[in-house]
Amino acid sequence: MPLVVPTMRVFSFTSDGAAGAARDLTPQRDGFMSRIGGSLAAYPPTGMETAVTAWGFWAGPAPPGTSTLTVLARGFSFARGFCYAVGGYARAWATINATVEEFEPTLRPVEHSGFDRPDPGTQGTIALSPTEMPGAFRLARTVRGVPIILINQETSGVGVQYVSIDMQRDAPGLFMPITPGNFYRCWIGSVQWAISGVNGDAVSNIAFDFGAVLFAFN
Repeated sequence: MPLVVPTMRVFSFTSDGAAGAARDLTPQRDGFMSRIGGSLAAYPPTGMETAVTAWGFWAGPAPPGTSTLTVLARGFSFARGFCYAVGGYARAWATINATVEEFEPTLRPVEHSGFDRPDPGTQGTIALSPTEMPGAFRLARTVRGVPIILINQETSGVGVQYVSIDMQRDAPGLFMPITPGNFYRCWIGSVQWAISGVNGDAVSNIAFDFGAVLFAFN
């Protein structure tokens, strides 16, 4: 089973009202260790902050005779969640998961006629990898693995909730059926949000540090 250190990183966020991020949301790298996650907060009177961070890599084409792709990231998670409300509402949420994008060729190799004599009307129609010719492939589907919940805090009216958990995790993992000849791109990502309503505070603060990701076509 191959191991690969992800080389592609993405992040996105939305912010509304009294909310913000306490640290840089850009996925980080230290040697062969990759980090996803961020620190979000929302405050009175109302606010909402959401964020998605991820590291990804190309798994390449599925070899002939294979039917399944396995993706597994092992690492260490840090989670701090907080909700506080006095006559208001607060919500904090954070998950990590594996996602795979499947790309199918839009140009197929040409069938030659006769004794290896190409048809002059179709000669040169060759499918290339997405990194070489993006237009030769199209996104066929996106498969998301079952998310691992790190923070799930919610309170309304009057209440306080807090979670603090650091632990080693053999996750997230994903097992999906595949089509030989199609290309696959894998992501290890996090989804977070913090929401406050009227008199409420919320914090969603996580980090997931993982090493080389295991993947295999079977």
